[in-house]
Amino acid sequence: MTVRVLIADDEAPARRIVRSYLGGRSDVDVVAEAENGLEVVEAFRSFDPQLIILDIQMPGMSGFEALEAIGTASMPAVIFATAYDEFALKAFEVAAVDYLLKPFSRERFDRAFDRALARGETRKINALLASLPHAAHYLQRIVVRDGDSLFFVRTIDVVHLGAEGNYVRVHTARGSHLIRGTLTQFESRLDPRRFARVHRSEIVNIDAIREVRPHVHGDSIVTLISGETVRLSRRYRDRLLGGGPE
Repeated sequence: MTVRVLIADDEAPARRIVRSYLGGRSDVDVVAEAENGLEVVEAFRSFDPQLIILDIQMPGMSGFEALEAIGTASMPAVIFATAYDEFALKAFEVAAVDYLLKPFSRERFDRAFDRALARGETRKINALLASLPHAAHYLQRIVVRDGDSLFFVRTIDVVHLGAEGNYVRVHTARGSHLIRGTLTQFESRLDPRRFARVHRSEIVNIDAIREVRPHVHGDSIVTLISGETVRLSRRYRDRLLGGGPE
């Protein structure tokens, strides 16, 4: 089995060391590198890595904040690689596979990587956690970029989300933000008691719905508190109004 790996560190020499340690392994595919937290989130959505070698102190967004943006239900295996020992406890609270203190040897890195391979059931475990009857693992904040700045949008402030090619536009009462990813990825990380898929290209915040009125061919038109309207497809009608998907 080949493991898809994302290397995340704001220092290029540190990334080169990790890549060199992985270079001799036939069971590794380094799918991307990232030098800040936002790039970690974007690379995760683009390349779906199974393992992230992750620094903690990075520009704009820390490694922990990047993992929060990814979400517990979607989180891959993580090995932290950092020069700071004070974050070790927090690292294991987020179920890190290992915690490497720089500088670390090839032997120490190999032990951590082998431990990650032994945790190959991580995604199955996360899927199980996602099915449990509590909301703690659902996405609470969405990280967005505005030029060179990063900030969070609370999910409770989201009115609806729309698909735009390989991106998702997140609409709030104050405006919208374009984020790389798919609606399916967001749907799996949003609380289904608060958000509902109403169309193959739309998810709405249930609390933001003002009115639902019949349209044609069994579809409906949903009017939101922002004044915007979206189509409620017959296929997704029961997800919003009760029952289950057809």
